[in-house]
Amino acid sequence: MTGRGRHRLLACDLDGTLLDSGGRVTDAVSAALLRARDAGLALAVITARPRRDVARAVSSRVPGSAYWAYSNGAVIHGPGAAAPRRLVGFGPEEARRLVAAVEGAAAGWSCALDLLDRTVTIDPFPQEASRHWNHVERRDAQATGLLLEQPVPKVLVHTGTVCDAAVVERVQRVVGAAAVATASGGAFVELVPPGTGKSEALKWICAELALEPPAAVAVGDGLNDLTMLRLAGLGAAPANAPAQVRLAADLVLPSNDEDAVAALVALLLD
Repeated sequence: MTGRGRHRLLACDLDGTLLDSGGRVTDAVSAALLRARDAGLALAVITARPRRDVARAVSSRVPGSAYWAYSNGAVIHGPGAAAPRRLVGFGPEEARRLVAAVEGAAAGWSCALDLLDRTVTIDPFPQEASRHWNHVERRDAQATGLLLEQPVPKVLVHTGTVCDAAVVERVQRVVGAAAVATASGGAFVELVPPGTGKSEALKWICAELALEPPAAVAVGDGLNDLTMLRLAGLGAAPANAPAQVRLAADLVLPSNDEDAVAALVALLLD
C-alpha cells in the first residue's frame, strides 16, 4: 500500500525510532523519507523533545514537507513553520498544583517544567539529571510562579527509578485527571495536559491533511507511542522497543540501529 493507496501519512517517533543509538538520522533513513515524500506520503515527526532540543543536524535530514510535533504533541509546527500552529499547555495554577501533588506523593520525587524557550528545574530536582539539556534554569518552589507567564506544554517528573509502565501508572494515580502521564524511554515520567499526547497530535495532523487516522502509518518505540500506534491504520515498532510496545504493534521492524524506518518505507512502497 503506497502513498497512492490506503496509507497517506507516515508519522515517526524520533529517539529510538527515526534516530539510531548515536542520535543520528542515517543516510538510509534520510533517503527513505525522501522516497516516501516523492511517492506521495505526507510526513510527520512526533517526539517528546521540545523543539530547541532537536539539532539542525537532525531536522535538516528530514524533508521540509514534514510536520513536527514536540513535547508529546502539545506543540505542533506546520511544514517549515517557525511558530507553532498548535500550542496546548498547563496554566500557572495547574502547573503549581501538579508540582505540589507530585513532590508531596513520595520522598525524592521532583519536577521540571518544559517551557517553549527553556526548562525550569524545581528544587530539589537533581542537577545531574538535566546535564544534557539546553537552556536550563534552576528555581526553588517559591519562585516558580514568576516564570509561568507562558503555557507549560510538559512537566517532567524525576522519580529516581526506571520509568516503566508501573511507575507511570503510579504517577498517574497521583495527578488523576489533571494530566496524562506517560514516558518516552528516559529517566522521567512526562505529564501533558488532557487532550494532548501523540495520538491527539496524529489526529490534528490528519485533520490538517483532510485524512482519517486509518490512513496513517505510525512507528515508535516508547510507552508514549502506544496511543499513536493504536490509532493509526498500521502501527509499527522497531525491535529495540520494550515488549509492551512490540506486542501492541501490528508490525515489528528491525532495530533503530538497523534503519527501522527505512525498512518500513520499503515495505510500504515495494
